[in-house]
Amino acid sequence: MEQAKSILPRLFQGMSETIPWNLDLVRAYWPEAVGPLLARHSEPVRIQPPTLFVQVADLAWLEEFKPMQRQIVLLLQQEMGSPAVNRIRFQAREPAQPRGPIARQAARAASRGRRKP
Repeated sequence: MEQAKSILPRLFQGMSETIPWNLDLVRAYWPEAVGPLLARHSEPVRIQPPTLFVQVADLAWLEEFKPMQRQIVLLLQQEMGSPAVNRIRFQAREPAQPRGPIARQAARAASRGRRKP
């Protein structure tokens, strides 16, 4: 059985470059474009040419994606065979999570309005 990412480009072949990208096709290529780790912490959610909107787990992951924006766009354009999308806007789902058990404990204490002894 063929994967969607190998079938969908053939379906869109010959279509105008102004036709919006198919979000399902972008999602199929996403793990290859950003790698498995980054793919687990992000999701393409909407396309409004020329912009692809991607939700990322939190602000920390947002900072990981920003420097890679142009590279990801180029990889997706190559795979999709169209330059219809030339920008990615990353949006964080929630604030950055504290790193490590001590930081998490301090953050919980601060959110309850008290300090750690």
